[in-house]
Amino acid sequence: MKYGSATEASPEPGRESDTGANIPVKLSREELRELSTVDPFLAALHVGVEWGLIAATICICQRFWHPLLYVFAVAFIGSRQHALLVLMHDGVHYRLLRNRRLNDWLSEVVLAWPHLVSARQYRTNHLAHHRHLNTPLDPDLQRRRGDPAWVFPQAIPNLAKALFRDVTGLNAPAMLKLAASLKSADSVPGWFLTMRYGFYAAALGVIVYAGALEGLALYWIVPMFTWLVLVMRVRGIAEHHAIERPGDSYPRTRTTQASRLERIFIAPKNVSYHIEHHFFPSVPFYRLPELHSILMSKPGYREGAHLTRTYWGVLEESVGRTASSRSAARDGHAAELGRIQRVAEATS
Repeated sequence: MKYGSATEASPEPGRESDTGANIPVKLSREELRELSTVDPFLAALHVGVEWGLIAATICICQRFWHPLLYVFAVAFIGSRQHALLVLMHDGVHYRLLRNRRLNDWLSEVVLAWPHLVSARQYRTNHLAHHRHLNTPLDPDLQRRRGDPAWVFPQAIPNLAKALFRDVTGLNAPAMLKLAASLKSADSVPGWFLTMRYGFYAAALGVIVYAGALEGLALYWIVPMFTWLVLVMRVRGIAEHHAIERPGDSYPRTRTTQASRLERIFIAPKNVSYHIEHHFFPSVPFYRLPELHSILMSKPGYREGAHLTRTYWGVLEESVGRTASSRSAARDGHAAELGRIQRVAEATS
């Protein structure tokens, strides 16, 4: 399915344009320009906070060591790794910093490379995904085609087995396979490879010199190959799978109304607003809730978009149980819109 412009023109010439699949909801040029404004300070603050939370979690776990505390630390650090990757995703769309060179440096060195991926190579894959969503040219769809783990609805035991293998590390090779597939998506110059693998050599040298190899394994490798793998599967299901297609006006994409706990451990940085992101990828993550509220006020969006209440609801839909989660999402999103409208009226 090819994309057509959601506005008459991109709000900032030369920037990644906003696209959508025959988008049935439109924004004015002024609305989109305002929503697409990048706040470099806020983006940098989010990056610093996430790394700070990881460091604090490690210190607390080491200071008050207990096996149950370590299990919590693995899940929490894995969720912060996911948050850093979501920030990298914003960098891929040039939504972190206004200066593109600095944006790419931050996306690569601070966000992507520690997770064994390259933002540059991910950008090639991801922008192709946006251009060819749910078509044979969609690289994400190509990667999952023929894999029974991505055929829905699934039997509950099969889904439970896959999630168990994710969280216990048995599916860790899936992360390495994904990194390898992204690596093959784009050819990079020699200087880039020298910088990237030089970064790994330098980082490993410092870690070995500091005697922190055990800490690297416990607090970085284990979360990345357990909780992060689990979260990436759940997020992958939520974004483009087990979705009823309401009509040609909407792509096969879902927005999930995440609970507070899910926003910490599964869907940080508003990543659950996926329809909104596909319609208007120039909107940075911190403006997606506002974009969602605007779209919910547009005629037909609430009825036509696939909205699901909580990621548990997503899993219910993935095994063929659809009515309750979608109905609850409609009610939840309607209540949210009513609350926002009441606040707006009270402050006007």
